Amino acid sequence: MQGEAGKSQGAPEIVALGADSKGLGSVSVIAAKPAVAELERRGLDPAPALAEAHLMAAALESFDNRLPHAAVRALWEAAARRAGDAWFGLRTARDLPAGDYDLFDYLLSTSATVGAGIKRLISYARLIYDHTNLRLLIEPGDARIVRRVPVTAPQYDEFTLALLFVRCRENTGVAWKAHQVTFQHAREPDDGTAAQLFGCPVTFGAPQTEIRFAPSVLELPHAGADSKLLRILTRHADALLATLPAPDSTVGRVRAAITRQATREFPTLRSTAASLGVPERTLQRRLAAEGLSHSTLLDEARRELALRYLGNAALSVTDIGYLLHFSDPASFHRAFRRWTGESPLEYRRRFYSS
Repeated sequence: MQGEAGKSQGAPEIVALGADSKGLGSVSVIAAKPAVAELERRGLDPAPALAEAHLMAAALESFDNRLPHAAVRALWEAAARRAGDAWFGLRTARDLPAGDYDLFDYLLSTSATVGAGIKRLISYARLIYDHTNLRLLIEPGDARIVRRVPVTAPQYDEFTLALLFVRCRENTGVAWKAHQVTFQHAREPDDGTAAQLFGCPVTFGAPQTEIRFAPSVLELPHAGADSKLLRILTRHADALLATLPAPDSTVGRVRAAITRQATREFPTLRSTAASLGVPERTLQRRLAAEGLSHSTLLDEARRELALRYLGNAALSVTDIGYLLHFSDPASFHRAFRRWTGESPLEYRRRFYSS
């Protein structure tokens, strides 16, 4: 079996792996990438904004990575200052190319209607932010998308609500307008930028962030609805959701990070620490406090994946050993017998005969 390798790269320790009063959990790297891309689109170097947020550019390379919410909040504010644009979040949402929000753009656009798309996004919102509390409320006169957070992130909060609004309009081809928009964070009175984008009055410093619109909007059909593609995307989203840990579980986060990495490369202590945004020694220390190690969790993840893969008749035992990053078939066979007391072929025959 391959071992762990590598020394700490000295990454800044910016947040604990679990939720805390300042960090407030983790966010998908997808939430950070548009801010960097917008700076680059404007011909600005994003490095100073990343440095101000204590983020390394390498942490944004993989879509599987998750970043501390505090760091993403800081990145969006730093990007707005770097651009000299008080409405950076809104304008980034307005101009973001279709598909650049990855899986979530397509889960929305392939849904049959605006309402179906919003409900689907809400059901998978934890993939973007593990402490989300986004809700859709339908009342006689208004449909409301509501969110209330203990710590606001002005630029990022404006980006997320504006992007949802923009995408829903783009997908229908109908220029519907909101009735009212409110944001929790305070800012100078709207100079018309926000009101022009949403097509309605926008209030800041409200008890919660929300957008109100006619319930009939929920019935508008999406031009790109595709039930077959949606089923594929939903299965993928379900698989990703299953890898997410409980919000406050350090061990769960590490397990999920290892499982995500194992689908494309051998997870090392270094790569797992980098995906979680903490130094290797910090990760080792926190796992040791739980009586665990990275190698133990890696072994467990490989075992679970092996059992899952053996249920797929299209994969040979040799293929599975390769997918799990074993150096040769014999190494995989030895590991599997240690895990289960039988060979992979014996397990597969028993699986299909039961």
